[in-house]
Amino acid sequence: MPSPSGPAPDSAPVPDSAPVPDPARVPHPAPAGDPAPGGVPASPGDAASAPRGHAPLPGPPRSASWFELFGDLVFVAAVGQVTHRIRVHPSLDAVADAAALFVPLWWTWVLLAVRANRTDRDTTAHRLIGTAGLAAVAGMAVFTGGVGHEEGADAGFVLSYLCARAGVAALYAWDTRHNARVRGVLAAFLLGSVCAALLWLGGLLLLAGSARHLAWGLAMAVELSIPLVAGRRVAQTGHHAGHLRERFGLFSIIVLGETVLGFTGGLVEARTAPSAAVTGAAAFALCAGLWWSYFSASGSRPDGHAELAYGGRLLHVYVFGHLPLQLGLALTGGAVGAAVAGADPHGRRAADVCVVAGVALFLVSTALVRGAFTGARERVVVIRVAAAGCALGLLPLAGHGPAATVPAALAALLAASVAAEAPAHRRRLRTRPTLPPARHPTSPA
Repeated sequence: MPSPSGPAPDSAPVPDSAPVPDPARVPHPAPAGDPAPGGVPASPGDAASAPRGHAPLPGPPRSASWFELFGDLVFVAAVGQVTHRIRVHPSLDAVADAAALFVPLWWTWVLLAVRANRTDRDTTAHRLIGTAGLAAVAGMAVFTGGVGHEEGADAGFVLSYLCARAGVAALYAWDTRHNARVRGVLAAFLLGSVCAALLWLGGLLLLAGSARHLAWGLAMAVELSIPLVAGRRVAQTGHHAGHLRERFGLFSIIVLGETVLGFTGGLVEARTAPSAAVTGAAAFALCAGLWWSYFSASGSRPDGHAELAYGGRLLHVYVFGHLPLQLGLALTGGAVGAAVAGADPHGRRAADVCVVAGVALFLVSTALVRGAFTGARERVVVIRVAAAGCALGLLPLAGHGPAATVPAALAALLAASVAAEAPAHRRRLRTRPTLPPARHPTSPA
C-alpha cells in the first residue's frame, strides 16, 4: 500500500501537491495566452476553467492519516466482493449487478474521504466513531455476494449501508463542536440522507424485484445529488487539494489491485497452463498500462493542485468523474480473472466485452476530468478519447482467437496512448495554474 506521504495521483489532470497558497496572495486569472506566474503562458483551458469557489483551507499540506489507510483496508475487502461476482460468473447480468453494487460502496468511501479532507482532527473520538462506521462497511462486504439472490442479503446490505451513512453523519455532528461552518454541511447531509433512507427502506420492506431495484436506484440518485443541490451549504468549508488528490489516487490503487488479484487468481485456477500464462502476462501488461495512464505526469507542477481547493464545478467534475473511472477499473479487474482462468465460450465472450468496456470507460472518464482543467481540445484529452474509440473497435474480437488477444491488444493500445501523451504532459508540468481571487469561506457563493 502506498505510504501516506507518497506521490499524489494524476489521473486526471491535477499534478502533485505543493504548499497551499496564501489566500491573500493568490493571483487573479490571467487571460488566455498571457504570461502566467513563472513567465509561462497560460493555456486557454487554464483560464476558462479557473475555479470560482472559496479559499482553500489554511495550514501545511496534508497526507492521508494512518486511520484513513486502515479504513481503506475495509474497502479493499468490499471492492473485492463486488468484483468477485463477475469473476465467478462472467455475464452481462453479473456486470450490471456489480456496477450497481459498486456505486453505494464508492459513495460511502467518498463521503468518508471528503469529510476527513474538510475537518479531520484524527482524535480518539473520531477514530471510535469512524471505526463503528467501518464495521458497517465490512457488513456491506459480507452481504454483497448475495444481494439480488437472498432476502436476508438484501436487508443486510441496505441496513449496513445506512449504518455506514449514519457513521458519516455522526462524524459531522461531532465536528460541529469545533467548527461551526460544518453545520451547513451536516444539515444538507441529514436532509438528503433521510429522504434517501425512506426510499432504501421502502424498497426493502414494500417492494420486490425490479420495483425494489428502481427504488434503490432513485435513492442513490438522491444521495449523489446532495452536493449539487446544496452547493452553497456544502461549500462553506474549504478543501486540502493535495490530500484530496492523494485519497482518490489511493482508492484507484485499491480498485486497480483487483486486476492483479484477478489474473493471479486466474492463473492459480488454471494451474499455470501455458495458454493461461500467456493470458496472465497480457493481463499484467494491461494492469501496468492502466496504472501508468492514471498516474502519468505525476511530477511537480508548482501549485498545480490548487484549483481543487476552491470547490465549485472543478471539484464536482473531479469527484464525480472518478465514479465511472474507478468503476471501469473494477469491471476490468473482475473480468480479467475469468479470462485468465479460462471461462466457457459464453463466459469468455462476456469477460472480453467487460474488459473492453472497462478500459474504454476508464479512458473516457480520465479525458473528461482532465478536459475540465485543460480544455476539451488539449492533446491528452483528444488522445484518450481516440484511444477509447479504438478500444471499442476491439469488441468484434471478443470471444474469438486466443484468450490473450483482447488483453494484449488493450495493453498495446494503452502503451501507445501513454507514449503519445508524453510531450503534452511535459509541457503541462512547465506551466503554473491560474487561480481566482480568494474569498472568505463564509462569503456568498
